[in-house]
Amino acid sequence: MEQNGSKLERILKWIVLVILAVVALKIVFSILAVAWVLGGFLLTKVLPLVLLVWLVLKLVQWWKDRNGGETVTAEATVEEY
Repeated sequence: MEQNGSKLERILKWIVLVILAVVALKIVFSILAVAWVLGGFLLTKVLPLVLLVWLVLKLVQWWKDRNGGETVTAEATVEEY
């Protein structure tokens, strides 16, 4: 009868291990799903905006370098005339 008890213990241990493995996999896959959604949001919504702002800043810097470092303002154009 002892041998049956040890078999039952082994079966119960394996059942518990399988349940724990399934729970762990669910947690891992849910974390990966959140990372996938967040990555998609960053690539499609945030990255184009960041690139646009970066390009505008580079354009302003190029414009300043081209004009000798002077910034053109509304007051300066009115005073010249």
